[in-house]
Amino acid sequence: MYLSEVVGKSVEDSAGKTIGRLADLVVTPGEQFPPVSAIIVKLDVGGKKVLPWSQVMEVEELFTLSITDDKIRDYEIQENDLLLQKDVLDKQIVDVHDYRIVRVNDVRLAPLRGQLFLMGVDTGLRGLLRRFGIDHLAESVGRIFKWRPHTHIIAWDDVETFERSGGKIKLKVPAERLSKLHPADIARIINEMDPAQRAEVIESLDVETAADTLAEADDEVQVSILENLEDERAADILEEMEPDEAADLLGDLSADRREELLSEMEAEEAEDVKELLTYDEATAGGLMTTEYIPINKDMTAQQVIDRLREIEPEAETVYYVYVIDEEEHLVGVISLRDLITAAPDKRVEDFMVSNVIHVHLDANIEEIAQTMERYNLLALPVVDDENRIQGIVTVDDALEQILPEEWKERVPKLWSR
Repeated sequence: MYLSEVVGKSVEDSAGKTIGRLADLVVTPGEQFPPVSAIIVKLDVGGKKVLPWSQVMEVEELFTLSITDDKIRDYEIQENDLLLQKDVLDKQIVDVHDYRIVRVNDVRLAPLRGQLFLMGVDTGLRGLLRRFGIDHLAESVGRIFKWRPHTHIIAWDDVETFERSGGKIKLKVPAERLSKLHPADIARIINEMDPAQRAEVIESLDVETAADTLAEADDEVQVSILENLEDERAADILEEMEPDEAADLLGDLSADRREELLSEMEAEEAEDVKELLTYDEATAGGLMTTEYIPINKDMTAQQVIDRLREIEPEAETVYYVYVIDEEEHLVGVISLRDLITAAPDKRVEDFMVSNVIHVHLDANIEEIAQTMERYNLLALPVVDDENRIQGIVTVDDALEQILPEEWKERVPKLWSR
């Protein structure tokens, strides 16, 4: 049974007198599949009346009451009650299986032992056709062309809605369900939401997941989210992001909002981001991250490995380990492969590559991409005029700059978690 099939049915009292037609069903949430607690009847004499379900005797071709109309008592709609026609139909929900926002086209009901239960929602095309009363026609046409309109039922206990219908429907257990998705999939979902909904989802996630999700979202969506978040929450997320990603995001905000969030961030993280903001975003300085692993040449292979275990760096910062001197001049590089295969007591100086391929801060994206391609590098160190390392450009960040817009979503992100 579907809501579209019962709305508009006649409502008769126990004496067979028609008093009106069904306008809506009232459900009180709380159970996995909540029962209908009341019906709203549009009266033939004008106006509406809300009747408790206990006064309904049966539902067949029409709604039959167990009493005569002179004994009808009213049901008082509670604050957390849902009106299926008003509060659920046509609202947006999250399909956490296909990672997208879908619209409720119909509501699935089930009669059992004299009660009517809310079972789920239909987000398929068939639900929409059913509401217009042409699903049977579509079925006939479909048989001719060997096509059938689909029904897509999402169980009520799986419904996650982001409509703020007067406070009626709120996001249900978002952290429990959404946080289990890959951040790229969460980003696909929030890309389809309005600004208030996006902020609501980001608020529900832990800081680490929120930062990864924000990094995957569309540029305009990132800006929208930061404009709608509380300063402290936004700053926490920015601190969790890679400095280059945080700088790119802040660079798209208004100057006032950017300063507000920078002042809210921890001093060290804010300083790194401020430094990156001084560079043109189309140069190595603007693309680089300051999160890299520096070591000195007198360390042993085992000491370097212990160091990596201690700091637990992000995945994209450990393709290579860079060797610097006391003044941070870039003097060598070792790959993870060389590090793992080296004898534990072997000094870095004895197996590092001294001729380090690098680019300068003002290198453009073409130079960066050509250098990475020529030497088959996953990360490229960036140095200043005195050969002091300033950061690294990773291959995924470089690719995002040179690929067409429609290809960018296909670039794999390099996750550490």
